[in-house]
Amino acid sequence: MSEQKYLLERVKRAASKAIDAERNGNLEVAFDMFLKAADLLNQLIALERSAKIRDSYYVKAKEYITRAKELKLVLTGSKDSLPDDTDKVLPTPPKSTPLPPPKDNHSQLPPPPKERTTPPSPPPPVEKTIPPSENITAKMMRGEDEEHEQKSTPPSPPPIEKPKETLPPPPTKEKIDLPTKTTYELLYDERKYRDCIIECAKSVEAELRVRMGMFDEQLTLGMLIDKGINKGLDTLREFKTVNILLNRIEHENYRPTQVDAQKAITITTKILMS
Repeated sequence: MSEQKYLLERVKRAASKAIDAERNGNLEVAFDMFLKAADLLNQLIALERSAKIRDSYYVKAKEYITRAKELKLVLTGSKDSLPDDTDKVLPTPPKSTPLPPPKDNHSQLPPPPKERTTPPSPPPPVEKTIPPSENITAKMMRGEDEEHEQKSTPPSPPPIEKPKETLPPPPTKEKIDLPTKTTYELLYDERKYRDCIIECAKSVEAELRVRMGMFDEQLTLGMLIDKGINKGLDTLREFKTVNILLNRIEHENYRPTQVDAQKAITITTKILMS
């Protein structure tokens, strides 16, 4: 199995898990699975060479990301309604017990206070001359005078500062940004209406082959449309008009108008988003 088919199978499994989780009310799992499916489609876009298949992957990834954003709003709203730990009521401080009132003894007068004799202040400390330590004395006795050593030995040269090695910044992960517009939308903006309709047909054909698993090159777009309608894809009935325009462009050298291209874009987007 090639890497692209393996990624495509993982996309289908992630999307299926997301839909099942959302139906069962497990919105957090659904949110993670929708984002995982979009990320896998993003990897497929980087590997796919065909522009029409890339467009179909892009539309699906955009749909999954939109749904994940909607679930995120629901999840954040539900979490705000839960009680917060910081909202706990602090206990009231204990009340101070009042002191008992003094006894009123009018009969007995208190004795007069005794005169306190303050002790004399201590004399100021005498500065003691600290004798040289025994270690220093012993060194001097052995002729190892530290001051003499400092004067006799030349000062050591200052250390040479090595230039700081600037480490290269850590490699950043390459982030593949999804395109803001599909190929047929860009062609429409450039007023290339003929190429726009042809690109719409290629995108729908690629979407049908991936969705129904029909990669036989002998199957034409018209055959794929009929098979899709038989499988319940009713939106393909509208695309028959685009297929008719495509046949006129290829066989009658028909020049489509802006209205034709706009209609083809609307129907194509509707099919890819369904």
